[in-house]
Amino acid sequence: KQTPQGKQTPLLMRVLDPPQPVKGTDDKYHLVYELVLTNTSPGTATVESVKTIDSKSGEVVDTLAGAEVAARTTLLNGSLDPAEKIGSAQVAILYLDASFEDLRDVPKELEHRLKTSFDLPPGALFPEATTDVGARTEVSNEKPVVIGPPMRGKNWVVSNGCCTVSTHRGSVGAFDQRLLATERYAIDWIRADNEGHILLPSDTPTKLTDYPAYDKPILSVKGGKVVKVVDKYPDLEPGVRNPDYTLDDAPGNHVIVDIGGGRYAIYAHLKPGSITVKEGEHVRRGQQIALLGNSGNTSAPHLHFHVMDAPTPLGAEHNLPYVIDSFGYQGYIGDDLTPHLLKNPQPREEELPLNQSVVDFGPSRGH
Repeated sequence: KQTPQGKQTPLLMRVLDPPQPVKGTDDKYHLVYELVLTNTSPGTATVESVKTIDSKSGEVVDTLAGAEVAARTTLLNGSLDPAEKIGSAQVAILYLDASFEDLRDVPKELEHRLKTSFDLPPGALFPEATTDVGARTEVSNEKPVVIGPPMRGKNWVVSNGCCTVSTHRGSVGAFDQRLLATERYAIDWIRADNEGHILLPSDTPTKLTDYPAYDKPILSVKGGKVVKVVDKYPDLEPGVRNPDYTLDDAPGNHVIVDIGGGRYAIYAHLKPGSITVKEGEHVRRGQQIALLGNSGNTSAPHLHFHVMDAPTPLGAEHNLPYVIDSFGYQGYIGDDLTPHLLKNPQPREEELPLNQSVVDFGPSRGH
């Protein structure tokens, strides 16, 4: 394709990381990635629409327009508030999620067509509207790592999970002079009661032992070598955060395991004094490594879990997709916290549980 010369493109776009297909509990293959948008104009930019295109066939495979764009856009300033406009010299992140019914339908290469309008000051030598094609990226053909469950039992709920805009997905920050999506596929595992109801920190009075997840065994999802153990933080009361904590304190008590293939699994917010493994120790799949707690930057007991390509909680170059080899899908929790549970859990294999899914990991044993 011939690139036009001399065309003004005031809104610059690039893909943060090439996407990698991962199968979710909606039975679709998801490409989860971000567009970095930089407004170089002296005015305010509004992205009217974005089309994701199979650059080989030219087929449009995903479209966002109007309010859908704003809902998936945030400014690069630490806020998760939807951004309807991108100010002059501002940078924004547009969180994309193209999904496909069959893995064979997933393109090998993508590009994007952005339609943008600009509110410009008088006399500005910039266009009032643009339609640009760019941000071309390859699609990785690497398969997600297959892991076992991090807990046992039923009623485990995916919080801040794939593929919506959440505190995890929005955790895009600068580390070592690089812009990284540090928690793209992370999950906060909380637990509901048998009716699917979730206890929130605002539900008073509460104590840690009121939460069904608290003090439950945490299991190694794969065999590997323990490369980091931190056990120095107290459990916090529900709804109470320590104002003196820094980003380094965010994981609280945690364990990082080298699970092979350049991948590392982190288990965070663990109960103080409950970690049963040491650095350098080899663990097997399903081995108990700790108990679920409420240490670090957390408002209620949960397990923070993700996979990365370096043994550092938030500075790894890539946050990696993964699928769980076998579990029962119990249904989901609605945005209004209404449970939608199945009478009988559906057996699932090699899928990533999506946001607000309810999961059964099988019978609890021991503890």
